[in-house]
Amino acid sequence: MKKLIYLLALLALFVPHAILRADAIDDLRKRIREREAEIKALEAEIAKYQEDLIHQANVSQTLKNETLRLEAQIKKLTADIQLTNSKIQKAQLTISAFSFEIGEAEKQIENDHASLGELLRSLEENGDQSLMEIFLAGESMADFFGEASALETVTKELGEKLDDIRAEKAVLEDERTKKQKEEQTLTLLHKDLSGQKTAQISVETTKKQLLKESKNQETRYQKTLKEREERRALIQKELKTIEDQLRTLIDPRSLPGKAPGVLGWPVADPYVTQGFGFTDFATTYGSDVYKGSGHNGIDFRASIGTPILASDNGIVKDTGDTDTLCPGGSYGKWVIIDHGNNLSTLYGHLSVISAAKGQKVTRGERIGYSGNTGYATGPHLHFTVYAANTYRLHKSTHCGLIPAGGYLNPTDYL
Repeated sequence: MKKLIYLLALLALFVPHAILRADAIDDLRKRIREREAEIKALEAEIAKYQEDLIHQANVSQTLKNETLRLEAQIKKLTADIQLTNSKIQKAQLTISAFSFEIGEAEKQIENDHASLGELLRSLEENGDQSLMEIFLAGESMADFFGEASALETVTKELGEKLDDIRAEKAVLEDERTKKQKEEQTLTLLHKDLSGQKTAQISVETTKKQLLKESKNQETRYQKTLKEREERRALIQKELKTIEDQLRTLIDPRSLPGKAPGVLGWPVADPYVTQGFGFTDFATTYGSDVYKGSGHNGIDFRASIGTPILASDNGIVKDTGDTDTLCPGGSYGKWVIIDHGNNLSTLYGHLSVISAAKGQKVTRGERIGYSGNTGYATGPHLHFTVYAANTYRLHKSTHCGLIPAGGYLNPTDYL
């Protein structure tokens, strides 16, 4: 009977170790809640900046309005950077919490394994004893029934503890998976932070150049606008001619079947501000822009610094910046990805390019950050889908190298 009492005492060693130290993680959880409150406040602040920028996009193009718009973009990017820093801090704290919980779970499992081993050894020593032997060894019927009941309890409890250990291992594996995902999130946040800081520097540089070129004079600014518009019209006319020719090379049989999901969205929260083809903008306000050719892609709302995502697996075919030779004249900073299925995608008006020519990318991978480089009435992403066999890096008479190709309707594949 003493041996079975000893076994029951061993079962009591299966004490949840993590519960004994639950208060040790409270500080981490408190700090995580503080970061969450910061994030919520910053998101509200950024939403107000975004509303102001949307309003400013509709005001007349004057030097004063353009300066105010650039200053608002800088303020928003400053808040974006603060938000990303708060998210980074939250992710770091969350990873620390997972690390603590994983360590506690590992200790718990190690402790339970040791106790289980001792219990099994003791059972093995007692395991050869039959109920008849227990009966004969007992001094009374009460002793027999007491010891038989204790043995049954030990056996039952042993099975339950084995189930507990299996459950603990499943929780441990789940915690490790969550920690790994949070580490991946942290890596992306650091990348976003770098992109946002670069975008902010770009906007600050644009503001300085604007004031330098205009010498703070409205007449000089309007003259610059007129010159850029004339150059842009020449570029658009040239691009229309070459793309009309390249569209004749499209072979529908060589293209993937039209279906949703062939390509993924190039931004996380897609909101189309201008569709494909002869949209209202293209045929009215934008008639001077598109010269009767319609819009060769679709535009997505994307404030400066928004991550731009590869629409599918592929290889970066080319990257470039048309503003180098013709500021405000074309796509600005752009990326082309060949997806290997006779579809290529163009991403234009970026503030930052984070992918390199020849680089392999996967669907959803960050390839840059949105902006309003090139000819853009405001920050957005221009997205074009080409039949890959028609894509060319065209040497423009007015703007150096510009991507061109037989373009398709992106909505056939998104």
